[in-house]
Amino acid sequence: MSLVVFRSKAAGEIFMFADTARRIFEILGKDEGPRGVITASQVPDALDRLQAAVDEERAALKAAEDEARGADRRGNADTELSGQRAITLAQRAFPLLEMLRAAQKMKVDVTWGV
Repeated sequence: MSLVVFRSKAAGEIFMFADTARRIFEILGKDEGPRGVITASQVPDALDRLQAAVDEERAALKAAEDEARGADRRGNADTELSGQRAITLAQRAFPLLEMLRAAQKMKVDVTWGV
């Protein structure tokens, strides 16, 4: 499995599996090339897009959990929560969100490469 490395003068390097990076590139509207850049002027928009996707996923997960709890209270055993939780976009994107915030403060680019 291939890794993508995000770099910025504002933060340390972030290593991410290619499939996770691919999802983030889709959210950011960036092409999935072997190298790329989020320019300093694009950082605020990238930060907003990624945070919105994280917030949207959180809301969907909460709604699903609430629905499952409601179904469980009604006695529907087939909607039982398994107790295992998948790793969320919020968890995977957290380091990049922090890098984007730091890059925004310092007004610097974020680059990536394989």
